[in-house]
Amino acid sequence: MDKENDIVLRELADVLKAERKNLLRYAACRLGSREDAEDALQDVFLRLHTRLSAPDGLQIRDLRSYLFRTLSNVCAKGQSHAGRMPTVPLNPTMRLADVPSNNSAEADCVRIARLLAEIPEEQSEVIRLRIYADNSFAEVAEILALPLPTVKSRFRSGLEKIRRAMYRKP
Repeated sequence: MDKENDIVLRELADVLKAERKNLLRYAACRLGSREDAEDALQDVFLRLHTRLSAPDGLQIRDLRSYLFRTLSNVCAKGQSHAGRMPTVPLNPTMRLADVPSNNSAEADCVRIARLLAEIPEEQSEVIRLRIYADNSFAEVAEILALPLPTVKSRFRSGLEKIRRAMYRKP
C-alpha cells in the first residue's frame, strides 16, 4: 500500500510540476493576484496530498482533470468570501473596447475580468479553463464533467456575448 501511495504522490507532484504555469495563470485570473493564486494552488496540493496518502486512498482516474476541478472549486470559494477579490465596478455606459490597454498583463487581466463578469458563470468558466489554463475542449469537458458539445457551445456563446459587450453602444 505504501508503494502505491508513493507512486500516486509522485504522479501528483509530476502533474503539478508540468501544469504549474497553467494552473497559476488560471487561478491568478480567477482570484486577481499571483499571491492568492499561489496560496490556492498550495491549498489544492495539500488537500490532494492528504487525501491521496490516507489509508483508504482517494482513487482518481484522471489526476490532471481532478487537479483543475479542485482548483476551480477553491477559486470559486475564495471569490465568494468578502474581501478576497477586489471587484471591478462595471459602468454600463462605458464601452469596454475603449478601455486603454498599456500592454501590461494586469491591465489585460482586469479588462478580461470585466468582460467575463458580464456573461454567465458556466460560460466564463469554460472560457477560463480553455484559454487561461490552456486546456483542450475535451480536457475542459473532463474537468467540468460535461459533454463535449456542451463545453463547445458554452465557449462559443460566451465569446459571442463578450464580442457584443465590447462593441455595444452606450
